[in-house]
Amino acid sequence: MNNIRSIFRTLGVILVLGIAALGCQAEDTNSAAFDTPVKAEVTSSGETAPELAWLSSPLVNVATKERFTLKELASQGKPVIINSFAVWCPGCSMQLLESTKLLTTYPDDYIVVALDIDPNENADKVKRHQESNQFKGIFTTATTDVTRSLVNAYGPGFALEIPQTIIITGKTATYLEDGVFTADTLKRAADELRT
Repeated sequence: MNNIRSIFRTLGVILVLGIAALGCQAEDTNSAAFDTPVKAEVTSSGETAPELAWLSSPLVNVATKERFTLKELASQGKPVIINSFAVWCPGCSMQLLESTKLLTTYPDDYIVVALDIDPNENADKVKRHQESNQFKGIFTTATTDVTRSLVNAYGPGFALEIPQTIIITGKTATYLEDGVFTADTLKRAADELRT
C-alpha cells in the first residue's frame, strides 16, 4: 500500500513540475508579437465589462501597503505595463528584469505592475523577491477574483503560461501574449498603443 502511495505521489510531483516547466518557458519576442493583440475597452459609461473586473479590483502594493486599482493607475495618463509572475518562475524574473531596465531608463514615462498570480505566494514572499532582486515597479498579489477575471478575459493560458503582459493605455487594455519582452520591445509596444 505504501508503494502505491509513493508511486502516486511521485507521479503527482512529476505532473506539477511538467506543468510548471511548460508554463515558464521564456522566449524573447520581437515587435511582431503585438501586431494582433487582444484589446478590451472600458465602456463609455466608465464601467468595466464583467471580464474586465480586474481593472477595478482593489490590490495592495507589497512594499508600501497602499491600496490601488489598475484603473486608478491608468487614469494617471501613463501606459501601465502589467507583468504576471510567480516567485518560482525563472522566465518571470527575466521579464521583471527587463521591466526594471525600462523603468530605470524611463522612470517617469511608464508604470509597471508585477502581479503575482500564484495563490500559494503571499505579500511577504513577493516583497522579499522584489527586494532581493532589486526589481522596480509596483508589486502585488492577485486575489482569486482578479485571477479569475483575467482568465475570463484572456483565456486559461493566462494563469498557466507565465509571464504574461498586458499594457493599459487610456481606456484600452491590450494583451500582448506570454513570454519575455525586452525593455525596448515593451517601450515600442507601449508607445505604439499610446498613439
